Amino acid sequence: MLKKIIIIFLIPLGLMAQSKFQLSCNKHLISESLKIGLQQVGTVERTNQNDGAVEKYLQSVGLAKGNPYCAAGQYYCFNEAVKCLHLPQKSIPIPRTGLANAIFNYAKVNGEKVRYKASINDLIIWRRGDTPFGHVERIIDVMDKGFVRTLAFNVPNEQNQEGVFIKKRNIYHSIRRLKIRGLIGFRSL
Repeated sequence: MLKKIIIIFLIPLGLMAQSKFQLSCNKHLISESLKIGLQQVGTVERTNQNDGAVEKYLQSVGLAKGNPYCAAGQYYCFNEAVKCLHLPQKSIPIPRTGLANAIFNYAKVNGEKVRYKASINDLIIWRRGDTPFGHVERIIDVMDKGFVRTLAFNVPNEQNQEGVFIKKRNIYHSIRRLKIRGLIGFRSL
């Protein structure tokens, strides 16, 4: 009697949905926004209630203190960069929003689908379940096996103080209850 061998490949469900979309952006705006973002590292909240020095990120997208600011921080960097470079507001490649997944939805509609591979300056988007809520960080260094270093707004440091810090992430792994949704890249104009 022949024994049948059944091989089952388990693919995490989160991996199947990951995609990357690329938006066009002025190359000087990309580099200046990164420079501005890195200058924000170490900015901390006054009371760990999304307040204090971080309120400027929320103001850039029209939100009041107390709201999450991961997406607002990313927008703030582009907004400050257009001012420095004397570019029109419409040069900002992402929408003015406080929702990470609104940025991803915009890129999905307005961007070009490309290979899922991390690059410096990509935005990595996570999503909480089927909600519009999630998280976004900007890739500043690409390492092996999907690991990246990111510029992250509205995250804790080792002392559990919330603010703007550099984090080590993986483009294939969730963080807490947030699943990877995908990447947004920028094609230089």
